[in-house]
Amino acid sequence: MSEQVIVADADALIALALEHDPNHLPAVAISKKLLTQGATVIFPITVFPEAITSLRRAANQPDKARLIARQLQQGAFHVEYIDEQILMRATRIFEKANSKQNTLFDAIVAATAEKLMTTSIFSFDDWYPKLGFRLAGD
Repeated sequence: MSEQVIVADADALIALALEHDPNHLPAVAISKKLLTQGATVIFPITVFPEAITSLRRAANQPDKARLIARQLQQGAFHVEYIDEQILMRATRIFEKANSKQNTLFDAIVAATAEKLMTTSIFSFDDWYPKLGFRLAGD
């Protein structure tokens, strides 16, 4: 079986970390499925500040935020660092966003997926299918 590459968004990471998140159970199921399939889940580096900040501020879960930061420090994630190519492509993708819900962070995820030549994103954001990507849970 050839290796499947999936790019993950912050909402998937948050859903995995928070048991009361409405997407927690689907995120766990998707994660198990990807693990069984031998997929490699890659997180753009920008996912971490977004998720950690959201967990600490919006969700008031500083322990979950620290856990993810500690896991990142320990090398628990496959991380893709953004470069100028990803950033420039992301700004072009972001220019076409029609909703306040779509962020430059999301556009970086999409640009990273393009660079890694994958069409699958681990997220619950309906913007990605509109950009031509497939959600990992579909």
